[in-house]
Amino acid sequence: PRLCVQGEGAPSTEAGEALRHALDATSVRLDFLTRSDQLLPSLVTPESRSAALRHYLERSGHDLVYAPLEGGLPYFTLLAAETAAFAVPPIVIVAHAPAEWEHEADKAFMDSTAAIAVAFMEKYCAEMANRTICASAALRTWMLSKSWKVKKAIVTPMLPLQDRLGRAGARPSVVTRSARELAVLAGWRFRDGLTLLCDALDIIAPTAPKELTVTAFGPFGKIMGEHSGGLLLRRAERWPFKLTRLAHASPAAKLDYVARTGALAVIPARAASTGGTVAACIEAGLPFVATNVGANVES
Repeated sequence: PRLCVQGEGAPSTEAGEALRHALDATSVRLDFLTRSDQLLPSLVTPESRSAALRHYLERSGHDLVYAPLEGGLPYFTLLAAETAAFAVPPIVIVAHAPAEWEHEADKAFMDSTAAIAVAFMEKYCAEMANRTICASAALRTWMLSKSWKVKKAIVTPMLPLQDRLGRAGARPSVVTRSARELAVLAGWRFRDGLTLLCDALDIIAPTAPKELTVTAFGPFGKIMGEHSGGLLLRRAERWPFKLTRLAHASPAAKLDYVARTGALAVIPARAASTGGTVAACIEAGLPFVATNVGANVES
């Protein structure tokens, strides 16, 4: 088998070599597809990346292909299958968070024709693939509610392999006292729930212990035009407890932090298509509270 990572968003040379080395002990050979001899050198659009993959598969002789739904990568390959342009191997699509779902969850409009094109490509791929695998039942239900023709799609929950605890992250022992720190496991997008978290902290602020600490992790971005770190600082002005921001932390480092400090993890998502953060906390044996939405319920 071969894992093909191609186009914009591919790992850096150093990261790619590290990943290649990690796969040396397996039967997976890692190749990087960065161009097609039938296209301009750089693959800068979803359409060009999809076309490059189609050119690659036409020559490669694979008998089975797994591809992500996001970005519509196998669009032109599936179009070739529909038009019998060449003998296309079976295509299995794995869906986590389609562009249309993301925009809906973030209460955002698609602000470009490129975004609309990607949404169309993703829907086509989900409907035309030989098999579509959804990361949650909630995502499959959402697809059906949008009239996507995916009634045969199956559900396979996402495994939080990338979030496993490192050597420094021992599983916490059971404690009887209340946690003195809340560790916010949320991204910077609206759907990740930082505004919901702030609303909840406003409510509990009058009765919360003054020694309480709230720790938020980066990376930070913009929520409705406001920097998410600045949003937290602005809202924290009315809280009697301490706010700490850690700008750079990988998913595994966040779990390590929760385990080391004995903090209570808070997952305030407004929408969840995978439930990956909840699953990672369960796997690591970490205490947490989470919103009862989407795939969080399934984890």
